[in-house]
Amino acid sequence: MLPAISNINLYNKNTIVKNNNKVNYIPSRHTPVADSVNFTGKSLASKYSTVFEYLAAELFGGNKKYGVDGSLLSSKNIGIAVKQVFDENKAFPDFKRVLVEKIKWKSYIPKDVRTFSIDKINQARAVRLSEWKEFLTEPEKAPLMVTRNPKLVAKVKKDKALRVVIWDAITSEIKDNNRHIPVPFNETALFETITDYEKIEPKARAVRCSKPSFLEIYTHRLRDNLLMEMDLSEKESVWVKVPSIKHAPFDREKNVSMLETLSCRNWCTRSSVDKAQAALEDGDFYIFLHRSKSHKLWEPLIGMTTLRGKIDQIQGVENNNIVPLNLLGEIKSFLNSRNLKCHSGVIDEGPKAHQAILISEKLSEVNNVTKKNFLKAIKENDDLGMFKFLGVDTKQLESGLLEIGTYKPVYNFSAEQGISVPYSMFGLNEDVLLRNVEVINGNLVLQNKNSLFNSLITEFPPNLRTVTGKVICSESQYERFGDDINRVVNNNMNRVIIRR
Repeated sequence: MLPAISNINLYNKNTIVKNNNKVNYIPSRHTPVADSVNFTGKSLASKYSTVFEYLAAELFGGNKKYGVDGSLLSSKNIGIAVKQVFDENKAFPDFKRVLVEKIKWKSYIPKDVRTFSIDKINQARAVRLSEWKEFLTEPEKAPLMVTRNPKLVAKVKKDKALRVVIWDAITSEIKDNNRHIPVPFNETALFETITDYEKIEPKARAVRCSKPSFLEIYTHRLRDNLLMEMDLSEKESVWVKVPSIKHAPFDREKNVSMLETLSCRNWCTRSSVDKAQAALEDGDFYIFLHRSKSHKLWEPLIGMTTLRGKIDQIQGVENNNIVPLNLLGEIKSFLNSRNLKCHSGVIDEGPKAHQAILISEKLSEVNNVTKKNFLKAIKENDDLGMFKFLGVDTKQLESGLLEIGTYKPVYNFSAEQGISVPYSMFGLNEDVLLRNVEVINGNLVLQNKNSLFNSLITEFPPNLRTVTGKVICSESQYERFGDDINRVVNNNMNRVIIRR
């Protein structure tokens, strides 16, 4: 994203070097009439011949990877700077690849699933950005059976500053610690976005170019053009159904493209290399979009996959298997209005739709005494509060530590229907939950018959002194925590059950 710009300069006392001597001075507070240059060499925004030369100056001045000297950032020299960047092959810097170890994963996601997911995202980034780079490198060159927009080609071909700005915009959110996939390339949306920027008055550039960004405007254009075709653009919020390949086989490419366009930037459905086409092979896809309050730009907030006619999974913007609490009502209302049912179950990648809704309903519950909900207790690492929401018998000891009943990291929504989820699917950390427990008046269950419900502690509870019942664990857990397990049962091996 291009850096924010401000027209307001608050001047402080400065020190400069003149004839090898330090000289203190206070710049004039008056707005200069003529073209002025600041200490990085940049001119006033209004002095650049085009809005894109101004944006290029901002970009070069704020990023050392372009290697542009500050003396070339003025309105008179920016053309030289742009030429230098192209001559040195620095116009289109390589994009960042996602690194598995830099992603914040839910603790229950298996390592092989993590690696596979990241590999797919990196593939998606490479394919998407190669399409953009080919166009920006040779705008007039088109793939077979494709006719370029001649007006767009003319604009991009003659303006190298514009090309640099476009590449920076579409790669600005691509980091090694997020799962974002670049926006699809679309000539109509790109031409409209460029035209919008060209209409900005020179004196308004500094403020207008800071927010919303080029990327945000382009992404909005993509979505709004699509929603206009569906007569949905005039609304403040909409649900869009993307038909499956089975239900609309002749519109396969169109619907896959629709899903890519409407998907959130860190949903796997943003690209067919990752999941867009595969998702529509499984069933219809539902997306809820809402216009942002500040600039009325379309934002996808909910995505729902289907499988065999039922809602299979629900994701919010964070793509973390937690249904957005503030949108629970919207989701349930939509499901009821369409008479849509949800799949029930828990898999290693997360909860099915029914459990996902139950989890978010539970996270929304408010403690009558503390007036905080379960989600806030988790975010604040409030172990006592978390135990109470989980229904675990808990009391505070004179030491300030906790005594709890049997610990089994499974929450039962309905014992009769067998609807349960592991604690980890609430987004809590078991290490934090158990860190202040001194006594477990019952059993400590670390291993369950269903491995999805095993404890995910990475360290033995540091303050745990006594377990009055039994410790149930796996062989690997006993190998890691054996000394501590023996200690808390007073070295009575009859109270240790090791499951193989």
